[in-house]
Amino acid sequence: MKKNILAIVMCSLFASSLFAKADIKLVDEYLKVSGAKEIILALPKQIERGYLKNIKDEKLKKVDIKASFDSQSALKYVKTKLSDEFSDGLLKSAIAYYKSPLGSKFKNNGINSMHPKDIQRRVQYLREIQKNPPSYQRINVMNAFVDRLELTPVAVHLIGELLGSINADLMSSNDRDKIIGDISNQIRESMLINSLYAYHDFTDKELKTVIEYYYTNAGRFEQLIVSDVFKQLIMESFSQIMEQNQIKTASKH
Repeated sequence: MKKNILAIVMCSLFASSLFAKADIKLVDEYLKVSGAKEIILALPKQIERGYLKNIKDEKLKKVDIKASFDSQSALKYVKTKLSDEFSDGLLKSAIAYYKSPLGSKFKNNGINSMHPKDIQRRVQYLREIQKNPPSYQRINVMNAFVDRLELTPVAVHLIGELLGSINADLMSSNDRDKIIGDISNQIRESMLINSLYAYHDFTDKELKTVIEYYYTNAGRFEQLIVSDVFKQLIMESFSQIMEQNQIKTASKH
């Protein structure tokens, strides 16, 4: 009888550990120190300014992306997702990384480079590297950096959802594929250039150390969850766009 009771208790503890949620205070701290909260709140303007400028098709420019993204709702969704998926241990490891000098510098440089006030400095930097291009070694390190952080797949996914939200009669499949190809190439190049600027004061060793973090258990899990969260937010955002577009199209008939 005692063995049965012990077995039941052990099973209950094991089951509760499987379904235990991360401490919401740790989630809030992670969102703050990692810069994720700041990025989420700035996403509507970033999406509109950063991605639509690459779109040449006039039909796509008419889609109101910013209006489809509710930052506050997105933040609540992210908190729930991170609480469900992260463990306290992994969250503490991620928080410790972003509180470290290098992790803090990595976060701050990335966020600051996206600020509208930083545009002039970015333009000046790009002019300078056209005259004095980075070394092949620097380009190779930066390529590895961009690829490891998997920035491009998220951006391409966003564009893919955008194109998928447009009524099929607006463009042929060939037009759609060509636009996706063109934009994908532009985004990959843009990600590299933006990273060259954002982390221009990082040494190659520092960049490699950042890459190494994303190979740790905490870094890989963070990347997996955060990437999944942002893809989900993007998908939901463009589902709203599709509905809006269908309503507009229906109202014309």
